[in-house]
Amino acid sequence: MGSFARSTSGAGIAVLTGGMVLTAVPAPATAATRVVRVPCSATALSEAITAADASASDPLSLAPHCVYDITTPATAATALPVITRDVTLLGGPGTTIRRAPAASARFRLFDVAAGASLRMADVSVLNGATSGLGGGVQNAGHLVLSQVTLTGNTAADGGAIANLAGGRATVSRSVLRANTTTGVGGGGILNAGTATIFATDIRSNTAPINGGGVNTQPSGTTQVIRTTVEHNTSGSLGGGLSNLGNTMLNRTVVRLNRGSAGGGLATANTNVLISRSLVRDNTPGNCSPRDTIAGCTG
Repeated sequence: MGSFARSTSGAGIAVLTGGMVLTAVPAPATAATRVVRVPCSATALSEAITAADASASDPLSLAPHCVYDITTPATAATALPVITRDVTLLGGPGTTIRRAPAASARFRLFDVAAGASLRMADVSVLNGATSGLGGGVQNAGHLVLSQVTLTGNTAADGGAIANLAGGRATVSRSVLRANTTTGVGGGGILNAGTATIFATDIRSNTAPINGGGVNTQPSGTTQVIRTTVEHNTSGSLGGGLSNLGNTMLNRTVVRLNRGSAGGGLATANTNVLISRSLVRDNTPGNCSPRDTIAGCTG
């Protein structure tokens, strides 16, 4: 009935329309007894990741109360070297990795290759900007975030995180706030793989079309557990969440989100399961299609 169109990123991103037609597209492992300490320098961080990519590495311990400001990206599209092996970043109070305000180039912060993993805890990821996917993180491998804040990131799709087909992402006890997309959707997260979101605050994210907070693509399965999805906005369907794949909500609050329909949640299929969750006070209405999703009315 529908077809895939190209987003501004050049990737095929599925879109949920008013007729529900497709028209266009755990917490990190405990640190080892040894860690590699990374001083408060963007160059030092880049070099440490390069070394970790080259051979097995102990966790990288980042400096507390430090802003790793990145002005010049390691690649044309990404601030830091692409993660090609297993890398663990352990931050602390005030540890921040950001695209520097003075940066003239647009680039995301992290890119995780297929077969690789990035585990990150106690870090803020700020101000990524890309015309591609994933302003904060693009993941084709295994991404595990714990107590990570992603704020002010921008992408064509997946403002904070883009979890690609085949990718696995676990986001726990984290904050995704004030991230935006310019293409289709997923202001907070665009998920085309497998994603579990636990005890996380998804707030004030924006998408021009679908899924201001979370956008689940046809190949995606998203579990949202004990999470708050509030004050997100989409220009079309699913202010809080949009679903073209499989979405499960458990003990989750979805409220005060806004879209053209299904302000809380919009779906193109029946693959939505809502358990012990609250979906209310969204504009205009909570779910779309109206009264077709068990556990969601109005």
